[in-house]
Amino acid sequence: MLILPKSCFFHVPKTGGTWVKKAIAAAGIPCQEFSISGDTHIGLKDCPYPEKFKFAFVRHPLGLYRSYWQFKMTYGWDEKNQLDMTCQSDSFHQFLRNVLDKFPGIYGRSLVEFVGDEQNEIEFAGKYENLVNDLVFALNSAGETFDEQAIRSLPPYNVSDKTKFPAEYTEALEAEVMATEAEMIRRFQYL
Repeated sequence: MLILPKSCFFHVPKTGGTWVKKAIAAAGIPCQEFSISGDTHIGLKDCPYPEKFKFAFVRHPLGLYRSYWQFKMTYGWDEKNQLDMTCQSDSFHQFLRNVLDKFPGIYGRSLVEFVGDEQNEIEFAGKYENLVNDLVFALNSAGETFDEQAIRSLPPYNVSDKTKFPAEYTEALEAEVMATEAEMIRRFQYL
């Protein structure tokens, strides 16, 4: 989590958060990282500033699962992560099959930790697919003072190697992901 003068940024894994942190710094916004036991992926319930404007980013589940697998293939599987240890595979198809069989809908359920439920939401959940514009919107909504052009000119960062680890969906797998993540897709209007 990043603490800014008037807002808090919740870093949902695999939604562009590393780039967002760089963009906030490049835009000249003073901030400090907040972690618990070294983990910066802090949820809403642990926010030390509930009165501040809170924002995060979400991502379409099809892109998220692809990016997650590519990241793990590049940097390794986490032995302390139950999803990783249960679902890891050198095959994207098998990894996704494992996730769908053992943790159906896990992404949508995990988002609640960061963005709240529909009765108690953070102020803004932007979309990875519109990262630059949604970050500018969030910072303006929070009343932060920043250099917008610095954000708009910042190149992508921490992008997975799609050529080394291609991750293609079959139509059947895509339909199954869409069905298991239907609530998330509805909630964040990924129709």
